Amino acid sequence: MNFLITGAAGFIGFHISVLLLKKNHMVFGVDDLNNYYDVKLKRSRLAELKVYKKFSFLKKKIESPQLIDYFKKKK
Repeated sequence: MNFLITGAAGFIGFHISVLLLKKNHMVFGVDDLNNYYDVKLKRSRLAELKVYKKFSFLKKKIESPQLIDYFKKKK
């Protein structure tokens, strides 16, 4: 199954992504990597997720028109 995880570099998004990836699901992560808290920590989490072949990531705000267009093209 395919999953879209918003805030993939955050605490909850990261752990949900890992759980799904370990169950061999495809995970598409989105995060704008804002500085609400330590961006180094967020980048470290993304590095762990990128080890999985079924993980892909896009650095965008969820309300970004480019992100919406991206998913329209994927249909």
